[in-house]
Amino acid sequence: MIDELRVVVAVNIKRYRKKNQMTQAQLAEKIGKTVEMVCQLENNIASTKLSTLEKIAQTFGIEPFQLLLPREIPNYDHFSSELTELMLEIQDQPKEFLDSLTKLLKYHISHEKETNK
Repeated sequence: MIDELRVVVAVNIKRYRKKNQMTQAQLAEKIGKTVEMVCQLENNIASTKLSTLEKIAQTFGIEPFQLLLPREIPNYDHFSSELTELMLEIQDQPKEFLDSLTKLLKYHISHEKETNK
């Protein structure tokens, strides 16, 4: 699971960087890292702290969790903004509620995958 997540983050960093028409050097400068580090992140060679992911997201004008979302989601940009709003609404809920919601979403996603085969 962690390896898959690192791949998603790597792909998203590169995708958002290109979408923002930035070079690796420009991104590195904005987040206070080296070009080599940005290259390693985009190629899933290195991982980084959450604070760096927050700086990267801020540079791209997105929420940090968006770096964790796989690109294959239909209507991604619309979904992403709705998910941001939802995350802000539920962020103060008790851990038990969030755990239940996570289980429900995982069940729904796996059921959808089976249905679409």
